Amino acid sequence: MADENTGDESVGDQSVGDQSGLGWLLDDLLDRTDHVRQAVLLTADGLVSSASRGMVRRDIEHLSAVCAGFHSLAREAGDRFEAGKVRQTMVMLDNAFLFITPAGDGSRLAVFSDIETDVGQLAHEMALLVRRVGRHMAVPTRSAAEATDA
Repeated sequence: MADENTGDESVGDQSVGDQSGLGWLLDDLLDRTDHVRQAVLLTADGLVSSASRGMVRRDIEHLSAVCAGFHSLAREAGDRFEAGKVRQTMVMLDNAFLFITPAGDGSRLAVFSDIETDVGQLAHEMALLVRRVGRHMAVPTRSAAEATDA
């Protein structure tokens, strides 16, 4: 389905933005957790692996890039101040939350939710999903040549 304003395709049937075949798991997370707007599975460098239904390609790619940047900044803070590895990055906005968590080697799970979200439940559901299928969420590391070609 194309968005009339942008020409972007919607991800309702996992035909766009679901290279990993895991879009159904992200849709299930949205169905099981109140007030969740979107979920994206991305590579560490911000490429989309999969997305929940209803997002347009441009929004999926933008959210993925933003989340990769946030997670990278959190990782750098942990390294710089010897605070350990990043378990989860959370951004609180006026009307929403953004959560990013490692999800298998080289991948991240990002969830965007309304402010009314039960933060504890959402964090728990994200951790359960990663624990159950994290190995399937892993992505191979890209070479430097592949990264510059993308």
